[in-house]
Amino acid sequence: MLLPLLLPLLLLLLLPPPHLSRAAPPRTKSLSTKSLSPSQSTLLRVFSGGLAGTVSSTLTSPLEVVKTQLQSSAGAARSPAEVARAILKADGAAGFWRGLPPTLVGIIPARSIYFYSYESSKAFLAGRLSVTGTANALAAGLCAGVAANTATNPIWMVKTRMQLLQSAGSARYAGYGDAVRTIFREEGVGGFYRGVTASYWGASEGMIQFVAYERIKAALRARNGGREGTKRELFLAAGASKALATVATYPHEVARTRMREFARGGAFKYEGMFQTLGVIAREEGARGLYAGMGTHVARVVPNSAVMFCVYEIVKEWIDDNQSS
Repeated sequence: MLLPLLLPLLLLLLLPPPHLSRAAPPRTKSLSTKSLSPSQSTLLRVFSGGLAGTVSSTLTSPLEVVKTQLQSSAGAARSPAEVARAILKADGAAGFWRGLPPTLVGIIPARSIYFYSYESSKAFLAGRLSVTGTANALAAGLCAGVAANTATNPIWMVKTRMQLLQSAGSARYAGYGDAVRTIFREEGVGGFYRGVTASYWGASEGMIQFVAYERIKAALRARNGGREGTKRELFLAAGASKALATVATYPHEVARTRMREFARGGAFKYEGMFQTLGVIAREEGARGLYAGMGTHVARVVPNSAVMFCVYEIVKEWIDDNQSS
């Protein structure tokens, strides 16, 4: 099962190096291009990842909805096709985009905070840890994941609840505004942070992804005589690093979804992260801990590859137009 997920990485590392008989001339700034001020550069760096995430999340929303229901206690024993047919029967085609508005609201701040925190942490740690080293990438990835998850968990809580309405057989929310009001009234402010501990564990996914991505980029620079990889190589590198990180840390995804489920009989079955993992392992075994992983990988790998590639393109453009 892992071979198809890691095949892009293997292909990337096995590709023959490009012809290096003639060094590429250094890029120069066009005199007709206006240089960017530091504040403009910061804003573009902040929003580049968010804009890329918006497009890719919209396109892959149907897979996200199916994945969430597969991870729930009501859907763990069903196949993706069964879940998709149930969504189509209950809500029509629109059901596959349930939860998209919170995603669109949250994706720009989440991705922006994530990438900005990562770059800022790398720069801050540069005096203590090599900017291209594994330790720097691990620490920066952890900081980025914790910052983004803390800031945006309430948005993802509402999104998950809306996506679980059909599988829970519940019509208790009339809309997104009603969902926010009901969660606050019944569960308080803490209700919006259900699942955040699992998200903090999920920060390790970002750590692994960034370390793998930076290592592949370093290998590409060494192979290409100091030049960055091509856009195709960076796309494959981002996809392969995301696949590796997702498979390595996937159970936190299931735990987070279960922790955000509706209370039943006035009580929540799943509370803390470790309690949730223990209950799932005891009652459902490994199948429950990895429920929906195939659908999740099919969604997040191309999503991440597009997002990272766009981010690299925007960052390169900023560097070329940064005023001195």
